[in-house]
Amino acid sequence: MKLTPAKIVMVSLFVGLLVIVSYARRDMQLNVDLLRDSLMNMPALIMENIQLARTVSGDIWRVKVPYLDREGDTVRMRSLDIRRQISGDKGEWYFFGKDGLYSHDKKNATVTGILGTLETDTRTLNLESSRVNWQEGIDSLVFPEGLTIFDDELMLKTPLASIDKSGVILLEQGGVIQWVKPLER
Repeated sequence: MKLTPAKIVMVSLFVGLLVIVSYARRDMQLNVDLLRDSLMNMPALIMENIQLARTVSGDIWRVKVPYLDREGDTVRMRSLDIRRQISGDKGEWYFFGKDGLYSHDKKNATVTGILGTLETDTRTLNLESSRVNWQEGIDSLVFPEGLTIFDDELMLKTPLASIDKSGVILLEQGGVIQWVKPLER
């Protein structure tokens, strides 16, 4: 059998197509946890303009991070934008953070310079805090350096607080409420 240039091209195209199909099958079967573990085993990594979306207990969490660098098990982030769409159209939470730190080994994160909004169907509250902590497996956000919540009617300040996933705010060391809106006469 004589190999003509046309047959060589056809065989090359067929082999190339088989290689592409095998890579596509492997990519379609990619396990996200395996990918995360593989990324954590790389010596160092810098990523820009990351956007993630994940559904947790029916709520959609979206995270945007313009800059992220990882070294070892630690991931450092700048300028985080976190949004939670609560299932059943029960509101949204927005958090904007200056810096973030995530530990893969400890499965926890700390975000500093927090500004946020908690929207429900009846009220919108703004919040500020210098730091918030999150731990995987725990259904609350902890504000260990205090939390200020305010709207056009009131301002609440507390030295230590947590917010559970349903929106209940626990004032662990009490707090001070200041009525901003004057009482109607």
